[in-house]
Amino acid sequence: MTGTGDNPRAPDAGTRVNGRTLVRPRAVEAVARQAATEVDGVELVSRSGARRFLAGLLPGSGTDGASASVGAGVTAVELHLAVTWPRPVAEVAAAARSHVQARVGELTGYIVTEVDIVVDALPPTGRARAERVS
Repeated sequence: MTGTGDNPRAPDAGTRVNGRTLVRPRAVEAVARQAATEVDGVELVSRSGARRFLAGLLPGSGTDGASASVGAGVTAVELHLAVTWPRPVAEVAAAARSHVQARVGELTGYIVTEVDIVVDALPPTGRARAERVS
């Protein structure tokens, strides 16, 4: 049985079904956080204090080291990172920016218009991941 005669909702094999996929900001933030941790020398840090409170008031603002603004097929991401000491901050930030842009685009299908990096801390190598609370 082919065609739409048997089921008015079922398209013919040659009929194109249009639709769109929406990826919520929290999902984009999760992808961005994970992608950032794949970069050597990066440790995400959570916002704290007043920034955490203010982030909770603003739509799309993450509190776990990432926030994303999502539009029609595009997104912009902000990451709060710790770069392990003595890694070169500019190089690690550039690598994180590039990797996050590629992974978010690959996994969400969105065009990533910008990735803003805020370096909040410079913990010694090995200490940052050991002290992270899950």
